[in-house]
Amino acid sequence: MTNIFQDSKRCEKETKLSKVAVHILITLFGISAWIGTNGIFIQTSVLINTLPESWALPAYLVLVIQAANFGPLFYTILQHFKCKINEFWWISCLLISGTIAMGLLSFFYSVTTVIAGNEHSVILFILTFFSALVGCFSSVLFMPYLRNYQENYLISYFIGEGLSGVLPSIVALIQGVGNNSNCTKSQNDTTDFSDLKFSPKNYFLFIFVILFLSLSAFVILECSSFVKKKKNLQKSFGTVSNMKKVNISHVHYASDMQTNPPLEEDSFLHNNKYLTKQMQQYLFVLLGTCCFFSNGFFPSVQSYSCLPYGNIAYQLSITFAQFANPLVCLLAFWLKISSIKIINYMSLICLFMGTYVMYLAIMSPNPPLQTTKLGIVLVVLVWTILIGLISYLKLIIVSIFRGTVLPRILFKVGVIMQTGSASGAIFSFLLINFTSLFVMHNSCASTSN
Repeated sequence: MTNIFQDSKRCEKETKLSKVAVHILITLFGISAWIGTNGIFIQTSVLINTLPESWALPAYLVLVIQAANFGPLFYTILQHFKCKINEFWWISCLLISGTIAMGLLSFFYSVTTVIAGNEHSVILFILTFFSALVGCFSSVLFMPYLRNYQENYLISYFIGEGLSGVLPSIVALIQGVGNNSNCTKSQNDTTDFSDLKFSPKNYFLFIFVILFLSLSAFVILECSSFVKKKKNLQKSFGTVSNMKKVNISHVHYASDMQTNPPLEEDSFLHNNKYLTKQMQQYLFVLLGTCCFFSNGFFPSVQSYSCLPYGNIAYQLSITFAQFANPLVCLLAFWLKISSIKIINYMSLICLFMGTYVMYLAIMSPNPPLQTTKLGIVLVVLVWTILIGLISYLKLIIVSIFRGTVLPRILFKVGVIMQTGSASGAIFSFLLINFTSLFVMHNSCASTSN
């Protein structure tokens, strides 16, 4: 009897340890999604002062990042024609190419090419494109891959996505990017980073190492025997047995909506039983709008909104916003929204804050409170809360869809997210480069602090 009890305790302990291990591996896997593009973007406060694109560099980078959506588009076409897809090999190839691209970027990030008489950072853009392929595919490939795991592992993945911004932000703060006012090119085309503790080369090498660890974590997830025990027995959400397993077999769809009694506004969130066609469309629109601004539009105009307050304000707004992302994802373990009204209120708050940062960008290079500490605090605080709230909204909406039995829903969610992101990037690029709405200062912004 004692031996049975001891064996039971040992098995329970091993089960807990294996669960923790799977959470860690999935978090590492999630880090790979955007650490490449986030890392490049966070370093823009250094690169802006040395590369020919100057203040418009973020808009170029965002456009290149969203151009990588041609990859998921091709993948979607293959899915439409029901071509046989080996997810393991697709994800492995993406992670390998992203890791190699970051390794090359460490050595060639500052190389420029003359096109039509103007210098452009072509190599930076090409390598950014391959890094962005990983992130763009993550919505339509990485998230659907997690259908093989229990629902709570999805939060670990989102925490990993959040850490993909936090880790390079921490390294950038250690690097001392807020005080790089003396980053200049000498006559022999070498770049002086005397105000930094280490150069962008070492910064990008750090991200290269993290990507290699993420690749290793994914291989372990796919090949390790103890991980396979944590996967769902059914890989399809549409089967009858799986419907019973997730305990939402009473979900009603558009085909039987006419036989349903009128639903209360929040009922589909309270018990996860109802998800009408109207609610699906509303959540799709809201999710696409969030991605339009957070992944496409806002990153493009952030330099115009923050740089007039100084390089430190710009860097802190990027860094703190990256910290906010995983924190709100971690919060989702204990606090999940159960009311459509709260989602609407949060959306309105995001609208007001987004309007404020847009106003600052339009007023650049002379926004209000430019020479005051209050102006710096406000711009950093608003950007941090704004990105945090949008990240939380996206996670809640994806979790709602993840809890249903809609066929291929996570793939559809990924398509919506990438479409919104790409639209925001294109729209912001056109506004910045073909209108006079956003104006950069002639002098280096970093000198204001």
